[in-house]
Parts: sequence; C-alpha cells; structure tokens
Amino acid sequence: MNTKIYMLGTGTAVPIRRALPCIALRIDSDIYLFDVGEGCQQRMIKCGLSPVKTKGIFITHLHGDHYLGVFGLLQSMRLLEKKTELVLVAPHELIELIENMIHSGMVRLDFEYDLREIGEGEVYRNNKLSVAAYRVKHGIPSYGYIIRIKEAYTVVYTGDTVPIEKTVEVADRAHLLIHESTFVTADRDEAYKQLHSTAGDAAKIASAAKVRKLVLTHISPRYSDQSEVLYDAYRYFKNVVVAEDYMTIYI
Repeated sequence: MNTKIYMLGTGTAVPIRRALPCIALRIDSDIYLFDVGEGCQQRMIKCGLSPVKTKGIFITHLHGDHYLGVFGLLQSMRLLEKKTELVLVAPHELIELIENMIHSGMVRLDFEYDLREIGEGEVYRNNKLSVAAYRVKHGIPSYGYIIRIKEAYTVVYTGDTVPIEKTVEVADRAHLLIHESTFVTADRDEAYKQLHSTAGDAAKIASAAKVRKLVLTHISPRYSDQSEVLYDAYRYFKNVVVAEDYMTIYI
C-alpha cells in the first residue's frame, strides 16, 4: 500500500505562524482526517488531496481549532460531487449540530454519510485500517486515536492533553506517536494550567512507550524558532521531529 501522513495544520487556536490542527492519512487513494481546523480543504487541495476521496473524519474534541473546518469541508465535498460514503466520528454535540443543520437545510449533502458518536474503543474499521479512541485529559471531554494500518503499522495521535500514563500504555512500541507539544519545559506551569503538554513531556512518554518515532505538533506561536521545541524533546528522546505545515511522513 502507498501510505503517507500529511501534517496539514500544526499550530494552536490562533493561526499566527501555523495553520489550525489537521492531519491527513492517505492509504492508496483513500483519505482519513484527524481533526479539521478551518481552511483544511484548501490545504488538502494544495497537497494534491481531493476532499471527495475522504472516507473518514475523526475529531478529538470540541475546541474550535479542531473542528470548525468541518462545515466548509462538507460544503466542498458536495460542490466537488463526492459520491462515496463519509464516516464522521465526533463528540455527540457536534453530531447533533450537523444533523440539525442537515435537517434545516443549512448543510446539504448529496452523498451517503454515517455520523458516529465517539467513545472509548474501536470507532471505525475497514480492510485497510482500524481506528480506536481513548480518553485523554483536557479542559473538556477529549480523545486520542490509535490507528492500526493493516495490523502492521501503528500510529497514535493524542489530540490535546496533559501528559498521561494512558498514552504510554496505548502507544507501547508504536511505530509513530504524534503528540501535542504546545509549550516547552520552561513554560511548564502555563502548559499544565491550560491542560496541555510540553515537548519534554511528549519525549518522556515516547521513551517510556518505546515508540520508534515521535512527531511534535500543536505548537504555540510564541516559539518562532522551532529548535527550542526540538531541543526540549531531544534531551529525552532522539528520534523526534517538530512538525511543520505540509510536512509529509512516509510510511
């Protein structure tokens, strides 16, 4: 299989230096999105990823930078004449909102769709991958995702969270851990107050879980030089990169 991960948005709530959170996993011609910040469809198209090829959308939590792009994306899918089914997994409030918008005519979908409320455990499976959710710790109910590609390659994406032991458990010997790293250790008090992680925290989790590679994302715009973020993690885990918008990871 031809498999790539595109880091379409690697920043935080205000897109000063980086775009809003969005990760695209492409397996052959199928696309799966994890969080959908505003403008995600424009970034998809720039990377040669057609919105109509999207099979699944997986939202971690209902802070606006992680889901507000879904409305524009659905509109683009309809205008581009998407024909295949879309599965959308999200907290129940967003599922209810989209259903109400469809019923009121505010959102029109001319393709099959399956809206699923997120919960712990497996939320999606087909012949190419499975996706399971696990609870993380943030200011509102939030989840991370465990993606297993053909049961041979495991990716864990935390979404927004403070460092928790559960991530060590679910990421045990994973091939790739994509961990939020909003702050660096020097700003740890602020990180924990806002229920976020530091790059150092992410690296310690990667080391404890014995993952093969760590990708740091959800980077605060206060860090104009990403070397500060990289160094904070590199002290604890060597095979680490700081994500940049449009960065491609080959699997």
